[in-house]
Amino acid sequence: MGGIDISSYPQIKNDYGSFPSITKDLTTVPKDSVDVDSFVRVKPSYTYTEVDATVRGYLEGDFSMHLSPMDACVKAYYDGTMSASELQAEYETMLKKELFGSRENPAGPLTQWQKETEMDFYNAFRQKLLTAAVERNNAEGEGYITGEMNAQRSWSYYNSDYYYASQAAISAITTATQKVSEEHGSSFQVPDYLAQGETDLYNFNTALKGDPFIVSDYHYIMDPDVVPPKHFKWFFETGGDPSPSGSIKLTSFMTVDQNGNKTVIDYTTDTFDPKDPSKGRTWVSYTDEDGVEHRLGTDLVFNDSKDDLQKLSDLLFFSERDTDKAGLLHGFLSNLQLYSKGYFHRFPLPPRSMNFMV
Repeated sequence: MGGIDISSYPQIKNDYGSFPSITKDLTTVPKDSVDVDSFVRVKPSYTYTEVDATVRGYLEGDFSMHLSPMDACVKAYYDGTMSASELQAEYETMLKKELFGSRENPAGPLTQWQKETEMDFYNAFRQKLLTAAVERNNAEGEGYITGEMNAQRSWSYYNSDYYYASQAAISAITTATQKVSEEHGSSFQVPDYLAQGETDLYNFNTALKGDPFIVSDYHYIMDPDVVPPKHFKWFFETGGDPSPSGSIKLTSFMTVDQNGNKTVIDYTTDTFDPKDPSKGRTWVSYTDEDGVEHRLGTDLVFNDSKDDLQKLSDLLFFSERDTDKAGLLHGFLSNLQLYSKGYFHRFPLPPRSMNFMV
């Protein structure tokens, strides 16, 4: 009987037996040679256009369209195509599927395993929400950098829109989780993430940690619980030159004539230079109810002293007739501080002490 001779193929072993590996004979089909229009719908909830686009993406090596249900929800929410209430409903559906499988409304309280699964699912979704907000914030901030960023420079950006969007999303999934728990005779308590040291799960302010944003002993934001004004932005950058001679700057030049008269030429300026490590630049803005953006900014000169650490409220101040709004703006500016690159390495903070007296 005729057929394919598989004796020359190497064998692959797994729990189900041994199978011939034919990967060596597989070839890549040119994408233009495949008639993707011949593909049909594979799921009733998909439109032909969606399947066609997905198939085309796979054939052309683009896997970005293939998102997990969690990632798809998070993306849709921040893209503005899914509301917070829709996110809550979708999350609840996914959570129930995770806990109960195909059973739609099982009776009885949650088991210990289900409670642990519920917490793991909630934490994973919450982290994705905060991570996505941080990534979008930072990607937006990169567009404000002057010149080329390098290891000798530092920068930070904060858009409060991502704070409010992530808070609304967290509120939605928390409500959904509590609802599912209560429906099955249980309760759900949000963990104390700060006490556990899980700053990436607490809120947007603490998730913006590391480079370019740090919430720790070395930080730009002083209290992560201070609520920012709506539609508020802040940007800060320092200069720095990665070249070997970048740290050598001619600041002045002095000449002495034959009579002993000295002439000093000062080359320093207060203007921001992205290649000068002694320079910095910062600005803040907020958009009012009429859609008008109000912006303040200033250039900074660092002198390699403790004075390099400054509160933003000491540098910039909005004169706002609305006292409530003025108070909110000034309060958040007072919660932000900036400093030269490597400041806390030169001037480390004293270790925190604990009082054990009773």
